[in-house]
Amino acid sequence: MLNNQLLNQVLMSGFDSMVFVMRVEGEDRFIYEFMNETAMNRTGLNQDVLGKGIVEVLPGELASSLVIKYRQSVEKKTNILFEGSFHSKSNEKYISETKLTPLLNEQGDCTHVVAVVRDITEFKKAEHARESSKRSLELSKQRYKSLFLDNADAIFSIDYNGKLVEVNNAFEELSGYPKQQLLGQSAFKFVDSSIKRQLKKCFIKTLRKKPQNFEVNTYNANGMQLDLDITMTPVVVEGQVTGVYVVIKDITEQRYAERTLSKNEERFRMIAESSHDLITLVDGEGIITYASPSYGNVLGYNPEYYVGRSLLHNLHEGDFKGVLRSFDHAQETGEPISLEFRQYHQEKGWLWFELQGKPIYDDNGQFHQMVVVTRNISERKAYEEQLKMFAYHDPLTELPNRRLFQTNLSEHLNEYQKSGKGFAVMMLDIDNFKTINDEHGHDVGDEVIKEFGNRIQRSLRETDFIARMGGDEFIALLTNISSKKDALEVVHRVRRVVEQVWDISGEDLAVTTSIGVALPDSEQVTNDELIKFADSALYDAKSLGKDTYQLTTIV
Repeated sequence: MLNNQLLNQVLMSGFDSMVFVMRVEGEDRFIYEFMNETAMNRTGLNQDVLGKGIVEVLPGELASSLVIKYRQSVEKKTNILFEGSFHSKSNEKYISETKLTPLLNEQGDCTHVVAVVRDITEFKKAEHARESSKRSLELSKQRYKSLFLDNADAIFSIDYNGKLVEVNNAFEELSGYPKQQLLGQSAFKFVDSSIKRQLKKCFIKTLRKKPQNFEVNTYNANGMQLDLDITMTPVVVEGQVTGVYVVIKDITEQRYAERTLSKNEERFRMIAESSHDLITLVDGEGIITYASPSYGNVLGYNPEYYVGRSLLHNLHEGDFKGVLRSFDHAQETGEPISLEFRQYHQEKGWLWFELQGKPIYDDNGQFHQMVVVTRNISERKAYEEQLKMFAYHDPLTELPNRRLFQTNLSEHLNEYQKSGKGFAVMMLDIDNFKTINDEHGHDVGDEVIKEFGNRIQRSLRETDFIARMGGDEFIALLTNISSKKDALEVVHRVRRVVEQVWDISGEDLAVTTSIGVALPDSEQVTNDELIKFADSALYDAKSLGKDTYQLTTIV
């Protein structure tokens, strides 16, 4: 038993933390010898546990993890600090920080371990909320700045009543009005009377969820005449239109060039030579007759290299048909064209470009040439691809998400209904994943989820398809499955890979998985039914004790 002096040290005044004194008996046996009132009040334990070991008092997994920590403190004869969790009398879970202090006798042997347990639940919640809020705010600021404030195009948003809510820097410069004068006012107050009716009409159509794109010729506050390409898009929140998002491209120089080209070729060349975009003249046979100096900077070739060559020269073969079809249509109808295509850069390879073309006719109405203004949009295309990636993939594992899986499943279900080509849906999750998170922290939990996804993907065939549904739950589409035997081959392969050694951040983990598989045997089955039955099979597997699988057939 402890002497009085040691008890006085433990029972210090005003000790709000939980205190346990454990007697060391052998390598892995630790006996409750003392606990303070705070410990009893918080955990629901009482004097009845004194004289009993940790393994006798606490649940199996919790007891095993604590024994490991106590053993480390005894063997190393040093303090150990770690985070864990405990349950209150009302079975509420709390996060804790525990400090183990070994007490040594005169011979240097550890006879007792003092555990001081501090409740850090609120601290952890506040810390997580603070970090999450900080990350979200920073990302929002960056997205807002890049997509709105710093956009080269003039952008503004107006509410359902037509009042200006937000404008970017480019719109201030283009309109000639300062932001302070614009915000909160009707957008139509600053519009020239000659186009006000047209703009109101397009605004009303946009509010009816019909996006509008049109051109106007107008004046800004400084009296400058402008040709503008305007796109109006409805802002939809929870299915309701709350306003309109407007993007304005200043195409004054482009339209000016088109209007004056047939009258004054030299003036056109002066404009073209000062432009950063590619300006090209193409004759009726599709041959380039003029290439602006900007070709050198934009494509890495001297403009003279292109003169006399086909407009298809250095274009991606996959874009030939679209470009030729658009040029033929413009010559026949006189309508301007707009399209995107890929063109080869001498050093950078394939780049994306946006083309705006206008056919020019002579006084007799015969086609004279096509004026083409081309802009490098590679950065925009890369951003669009990134957005597509975010929309259809899970950010943690980079695997497809539920949305992409649903699309893929629909395609295979249609094929099955037409040809009877069999497949199966397999749903998996990580057994006891919450325990892994609680004992090892969320960073380790995230690594386990990523590694689990990688292992499942390695186990599947090239024609199979895996996605993360959320949390620790994954789903896979197994193709070319004609029988339960085919499905079981995949299941056994997955289980073998998951059962291999797990080393996450230097920690050896025992990870298992429960699996549910649904096989369609009816042409009337739906996407939702397949997923529902696979999920039900997974639930059955877990009910059998986890680390197993269940198959079900939908008829």
